[in-house]
Formats: sequence, C-alpha cells, structure tokens
Amino acid sequence: MKNILNKPLTLVLSLLLVLSVITPVIAATPLSDYDSHWAKETIKSAISSGIAHGYPDGSFKPDNEITRAEFFELTNNVFSFTDEDKVTYTDVSSNAWYAPVIAKAIAADYVDGYPDGTIKPDGKITRQEVAVIINSLKSLNSESTTLLFSDAPSIADWSKQAVMGVTGAKIMIGYPNGSFKPEARITRAEALITITRAFDYETDNAVVGISVSKSTMTLIAGGENGNITATITPSSANQTGIWTSSDTNVATVKDGVVTPIAVGTTTITASTVDGTKTATTAVNVISEDQQPAVNAVNLGLAGNYVILAKTGISTVPNSVITGNIGVSPIDATALTGFSLIADSTNEFSTSTQVTGKAYASNYTSPTPENLTTAISNMQTAYTNAAGRAANYTELHSGDLSGKTLTAGVYKWGTGVLINSDVTLHGTSNDVWIFQISEGITQANNTKLILTGGAQAKNIFWQTAETVSIGTGSHFEGNILSMTNITLGTNASIIGRLLAQTAVTLDASTVVTP
Repeated sequence: MKNILNKPLTLVLSLLLVLSVITPVIAATPLSDYDSHWAKETIKSAISSGIAHGYPDGSFKPDNEITRAEFFELTNNVFSFTDEDKVTYTDVSSNAWYAPVIAKAIAADYVDGYPDGTIKPDGKITRQEVAVIINSLKSLNSESTTLLFSDAPSIADWSKQAVMGVTGAKIMIGYPNGSFKPEARITRAEALITITRAFDYETDNAVVGISVSKSTMTLIAGGENGNITATITPSSANQTGIWTSSDTNVATVKDGVVTPIAVGTTTITASTVDGTKTATTAVNVISEDQQPAVNAVNLGLAGNYVILAKTGISTVPNSVITGNIGVSPIDATALTGFSLIADSTNEFSTSTQVTGKAYASNYTSPTPENLTTAISNMQTAYTNAAGRAANYTELHSGDLSGKTLTAGVYKWGTGVLINSDVTLHGTSNDVWIFQISEGITQANNTKLILTGGAQAKNIFWQTAETVSIGTGSHFEGNILSMTNITLGTNASIIGRLLAQTAVTLDASTVVTP
C-alpha cells in the first residue's frame, strides 16, 4: 500500500463510521450481542453517539471480520474524503456499492492494488495492512528498530516499520502470548478500537497539559502513556490512572487523588493502574483564570446552514429565519409549512419565512452532494465537541438556572435545566462547549444572556437527547443534537439548529450568528 497523505484530523471519531457492507441501519431493537464483549464500552459509546450502527436484525456482530472495502469506507468517512478518482481495478465494477468508496480511497492516495490489477475489495483486511494505513495516517516514527513479538519473522517486510509505529504508540498491541498475528483478519470491534485509538493519539509522548478549576484537575497525556485523559476531584479518583507529584507544595497525592494547592511547576508522573504505561514530565499547574483557550468546533459545510436536519424541518407560520436551511437524506417533502417556491435551477427553493435559501436532497446537483457533506460535517462536529477534555464536570448538577458561566468545556452525565436567565460572560474570542448526555430543557420566557463581548458563534451545545426551548424564550449558540430540537411559540435563537433528526418551529425566530 502507498503511504497515506497526512491529513489533519478534525475529530476524535467521525459520526459516519460505516462498518457494514450495506448502508447502516439503526436497529429497531437494542443491540445486545456485545453485552459481554471485551470492547463493550467502546461499542456502546460509538452506538450511543451515532458513530457506529448495527445490522437490520438488531445485532452489531463485533467479532465479524471486516472486508477491505468496508475498512476503506470507514476510513473515507472518518477523514471526510470526498474527492474521487478514476477506478481502473479489474475487480471493481461501476455498479458495485464500493465503487465510489474505492474511487475516494484512490483520490486520497492510501490504497494500492495487487500486481494482477485487482484491489480485492471483498477480501478480509489483515492486521498488518491496517497497521500500514494507521501508521501513514498518523505519521508515526517509532524509536524502536526491533520487533519483539514472538511471531516477528512472519511480519512482512513491507509492514514492519508500520507495525513498529502503531505498536510503539499503543494504537495496536499484541496478544497475551506475545504474538502480533500480522496476517490475522481484523474484526469489526478491533477496527473500531484501532480507529478510536488512532484518533485519540497525540504525537507528543509527554503529558501535554494540566488545567485546574476550583474543584478539579484534568491531566491530558498522549503517546506512549496510552492517551491518558482523566479528571481528578478532591473526593475521588478516576481509575484510568495513578498520579504522583514531586512537589507537595504545589499538589498533594493521596490514594491516587491529586489535589492542587498552588500555582507552580511540579513533576507529574502518570501511569495506568496496571503500570504498563507511564509518563513523567514537568508541567505548570495553572490557576482557573489562566486556563488555555478552548478552540472552537469546526462545523465545516454545516456552518453554511442556520438549520440543518436529517429527517425534517417544520414551521407553524410565520417563523422568521435568517440564513440557509437544509434537509438530507430526507427530501423536500420534509420541509413543511414553508410554502416553498422552487428556483428555476431547481438547486434550491425560497420561502417568505426564510431570508436565505432552502435546500433538500432531491434538488439538482450540486445540492445533494453539498448536503451529504454538510450532514457528515455536522456529525463530525458533534463527535469533536463530545470528545473535548472537560474543565468542569457535573457543575450545579446540570441546573444552570440563574448562573453565570465563564468560557470552558462543561460536561454533564444528565440533562441541563434552564428555569431562569443564564449568563455566559467572556470576551469575543472565548469559547464555550457544553457536553450533555441527555437533553436541554429551557423554561418559558427565560433568556440566555451574553456579556463581556461573548459571541453566539463561539458557543456549542452538544446534546444526546431532545432540546426544548420554551415559549417566548431566547437561546444563544450552535446546538448539535443527536435527536430533535423544538422551539416553542415565539421562541428565538441567535445560533444554529443542527439536528440528527428533526427541527420543529412555532412562529420562531432563528438568526445565524
């Protein structure tokens, strides 16, 4: 295989991991065949966030082997490869489901065929082939020059450097018996784990940061230490790892719990509970007001729409919308209540309720292609926001009523309640990311207020369940919802409504930030 061009990663995982031969279908029944599987937590997380889907019969089939075409499809979606090149392989017919997959892989320059002119799309992909792909994607450089696996002689020369790279980074590991099994066919679960590790991997092999709030310390580490990311509170330790400090005047450690005492430099040693991965580095413990700036979430083409949904947008006239709206993969019949007027090009429609254009998947090209990319980017942004390291965890138990919040990443395992006005205070460059495991419920006639120069475009609400903005209420920021978003009568928002199901408006006002 060729080396893959080093492409920048925009997320921990793409929301379009397609791990089946056919278009993935969200199962109507719970996926239950992974309940006792070793990769249960990763599979569960991927499914709950919409990253991966099961089969029509409700199974996930974690131990099924994945084909080369399926792995290419996964790679294309994760890295948002959309450009296509001519396919000349003799075993890829133009009407095969994987023909465009192969075309994208060729354009991205990470596949090469066999001497006989084939690509073997239905062949099962091996561990050493995966190692070559991942090694190239992450531009890994192993310090080791020796493979210590018991079956090292069976590792092909063309993959040895790649195997050194991925195993040195702990993205791929060997088996308990000391082997690597280079020619073993990788399974769906293994592929998911490998891609997850690859996206989480930081090329810096040291602890890369510590941030401190009034009650928590977050240690972020990458590379050889196994991408340890953990939040430690004074009352309990996240058992992802054990922490020690060389300077007890800066931080104390007791029973694995790090308690910040003062601002200063200390040597922090991080190791996993089993002691297999460690990292030691001198770091600067910083105060709450010195925390590094949070980067905004890249919305990609989804940012071209003020409302974007997969299953529909409905309005009870008259809503007032400033910006473009779009639906995909559902067609224009799911844009209801807008009294759409088709443009002569049939690339978009207009509506008296929309200062902008309305797009749907059944309009003339390039609209369908643009919408497909925008939906993909929306899902990618959702995962990116969900994967950020949190500065604040379970703050106010999710009840933000009457609170003032400064910039940072906030995480809740519950929903968020807004029963009275909430203020976000910060500068025009500050960023807020809210990670919400359930939904948002905003009471009637309440407001989200921005002060100090804070801007709606820099606020991101990532929610796994329904967002409900009450009658007469006002909201600010970009909503990235896995499900639906509903605005009550005369509710308003300065921001974007990006939903993986539907958006419902009732004489609402939506203005692009």
